[in-house]
Formats: sequence, C-alpha cells, structure tokens
Amino acid sequence: MRAVVIDGGASREGSSPRLGEVPDPVPAAGEVLLAVAATALNRADLLQLKGLYPPPPGESEVPGLECSGEVLEVGPGAAPWQVGDRVMALLAGGGHGEKVAVPAGQLMTLPAELSWEEGAALPEAALTAWTNLVVEGGLEAGQTVLITAAASGVGTVAVQIARALGARVLVAGRSLERLEELRPLGAEDCIELGPDLPETVREANGGRGVDLVFDLVGGEGLNRRLECLDRRGRLVLIGLLAGRRAEIDLGLVLRQRLKIVGSVLRSRSRAEKAELVRGFTAFVQPLLADGRLRPVIDRVLPFDEILAAYEQMAAGGLLGKLVLRVG
Repeated sequence: MRAVVIDGGASREGSSPRLGEVPDPVPAAGEVLLAVAATALNRADLLQLKGLYPPPPGESEVPGLECSGEVLEVGPGAAPWQVGDRVMALLAGGGHGEKVAVPAGQLMTLPAELSWEEGAALPEAALTAWTNLVVEGGLEAGQTVLITAAASGVGTVAVQIARALGARVLVAGRSLERLEELRPLGAEDCIELGPDLPETVREANGGRGVDLVFDLVGGEGLNRRLECLDRRGRLVLIGLLAGRRAEIDLGLVLRQRLKIVGSVLRSRSRAEKAELVRGFTAFVQPLLADGRLRPVIDRVLPFDEILAAYEQMAAGGLLGKLVLRVG
C-alpha cells in the first residue's frame, strides 16, 4: 500500500517525509483493518517529522492520528465490528496510509450525517477537546472557559463542545479576523493574545476570571493565562505552540488555589483510550445527529498531495482541519 514514509526514522531530527510503498498492516487480536477513505493532519505529525513526538512503542511508524474508512477485516476478539462497517478511528499512528490496523476500542461508527472527510476530521481533535474540557478540565454548565489557539482544528471543536455543555466560551488567538468566524460555533467574545490578556478577559467576563483555560499554546505567556483564572480555576495544558518553557508566579497559584493539568492523548494506553472513546461517543452522538457539532474543515486535498499538505500545515493560518481524501 502507499503511505507516508519518514526517511531516517520517526525519532531522528531532520527526517523528511515521502510517499512510498510499505507492507499492508495485518490486524492482530483485538484489532480491525480499515481501508482508509480520508485522513487529517495534526501538529503532532509535524513534531514526529522533527523527532520530537515518536509513536508509542509497538504502534505504526506511519504518521496520522485519525481517519475514516471501511472495515476490511476483523481480527480475533474485535467484535462487534463487521466487514463493511463505516467508521472513524482514533489512532496512535498509521493514518497517513491507504490501510491501517486499529484497536477495536478506538473505532466509532461514522454517522450517516457525516461525509468521509468530516469523519476523518473528528476523532483526534474532538476527543482531545472533550477529554480536556470534561475529563481533565471538569467544565460544567454555567462556567466560563477561555480557549487559546481557538481557530485550530482542536480549538474549533472545543468551542462547539463547550457550548453544548452550557458553558460561556471566550476564544483567544493571534488573528481576530479568524476568531470572529467562531462566533456562529458558540464563541461569545474574541480576544487577541497579548500582554493585556488578563484584563481583557475579565472585562469580557463581567469583572471575574474564567473557570477553565483550555491552553494549546504554552510558552512564555503561560503566566498571563494563569492570571485569567478565577479563584480555584483550572488550566489544562494540551499544546506547546509557543514553546515548552515558561516562568510562572507560584504565589499566584497558591493564593488563587489554581490547578495546572498537563494532558496528552497519543501516549495513553489502549485501554484508557477505549474508555475515553466510549464516554465521548455517548456524549457526541446526539450532537452529531442534530448538527450541533460539525468539524470545521479548511480544505480537502487528494492523497497524492499529502507532502504539500504537510507544508501548508507547517505554514499555519488554517481555520480548522486540513483533510486528505485517500480512498
């Protein structure tokens, strides 16, 4: 089959991707083999190319953390999935190929309301959003959340999920023009990331801080985002777009009794991912059925243009997801 191959290996800095031929994956016990219909790109794929985010041991070296497709083969113990099922899948790797073997617990039925491309844009982004808003962040109805890098694939889904939870949603990023496009999704106020962020957030939130910061940025501005929190607020750190080092005021953390939670999805065990997928599926099914949740797709490219897609992902400026049509 055709797949993205990383010359030099996924853990070597400076590796370069190419589209090449690799052996078809074979489903092990508890796995299902998919014919990939569509897949999507994530920042993690770019990090893998740089040797900064290798796949967990035993997982595919092919990049790609989500896809949609049709079941080709069901391994032992992978019931109730059947050949021909239309599904979307959360992956630890392997999505940027024409076939992929997936743990059965990481599959979700692709609703009839969604296209292959929409299904490919959801699993990694939506599960990341739901896990860190609900499981890690404890967001509840009536609370306020600040979502940074909100125009990203994860951010656009997080806005919709937070709205569905009954929370008030503030969004922050570098481009107010792109943020304004999130208002129809549920964003109430759009705020530019900068030195005045804490004051602007409080002004937008009636003079008080937010209950949760859903942070995809990290870096040296982290302390300003901590200053956006109300007493007993939580910051869940999911991404490091601005870097992995920050200086924070621990006195602020103590005085305000704040919580800082670091969270990743890819390296969690298959059992933990299956548990998250079950919870997420129960939550999201009605939202997908009535249209309250839809992935935001910036563009769809053919699989043959996947290397150009990597370049576009690295260049930034996308609103939502970049999707590849494979099958």
